[in-house]
Amino acid sequence: MGTPPATSPHPVAPPGTPDPPGTSALPADSVPAAGPPRGRRLVRRLTPLAISAAGLLVGLGLWQWAGRRDPVLFATPGRSLSALATLTEDGTLPSALLSSGRLLVVGLALAIVAGVGFGLLLSRARLLRSSTDWLLFALQSVPIVALAPLILSAFGFGLPAKTLVVFLTAVFPIAVNTAEGAHRVPTTLLEVARTFRSSEWRIWKDVLLPHTVPYAMTGVRQGIAMAFVGTLAAEFFLNASGVGGLLLAASTQFDSATVLGLTLLVSVLAVALMGCGRAVEGYFARWREVRS
Repeated sequence: MGTPPATSPHPVAPPGTPDPPGTSALPADSVPAAGPPRGRRLVRRLTPLAISAAGLLVGLGLWQWAGRRDPVLFATPGRSLSALATLTEDGTLPSALLSSGRLLVVGLALAIVAGVGFGLLLSRARLLRSSTDWLLFALQSVPIVALAPLILSAFGFGLPAKTLVVFLTAVFPIAVNTAEGAHRVPTTLLEVARTFRSSEWRIWKDVLLPHTVPYAMTGVRQGIAMAFVGTLAAEFFLNASGVGGLLLAASTQFDSATVLGLTLLVSVLAVALMGCGRAVEGYFARWREVRS
């Protein structure tokens, strides 16, 4: 007797036989690829934070090295933080922060009201827009420090003069971004509103404002940074008060520890303010995606 032929445990169907139910005939390369592993996603998220932390440590190390190498010109981070602690204990720093914060809030609030209002007005008055566009950019390019003597002679050394400086530094980016956002409103929506005989108030409320607010918030974010710089400039050049006044006094006394400590504090405050501005802008940026 001959040896029986070997059989496969998985019988092969003859050519032309349809696939049995429940089987897939998709080719191998059409199978959807799996997403990246969870560990890889975690590494991708933590990499920017690790790089930032490494850069911060390198900066602190260089600061420490420079402070030990030349203790007269540079102060170590420990001496700078100790100077800030001394100013905090005697109440000088909290009082300065309160003064600077009040000036920043008042000047920025006035800049937001005037910038957003004027930007919206430019969108509805074409003659005004065409005649003042160049003036906005011209005034925005003028350094406020150059106007300090004029502001000083007109308003003196008090809060109105410093508020005007903060206002002038922050109002132009807000007005320009607001006018640009209002100018980008789809003309079809305006035509539909006019077709249905909408009032001017309804056009502003239902069409202009929803499309303009995201752009205005971009201007507000830029205005926050400019207002912070304007606050320090006003306290430097008009009246030595607030955090700017403390910086100026420490600089004249060659107190490097206080100067560097206050500079570090100003940097932290600027990052915090920009983070708040970016969060507000990100919240209203969703309107741009939904409404446009």
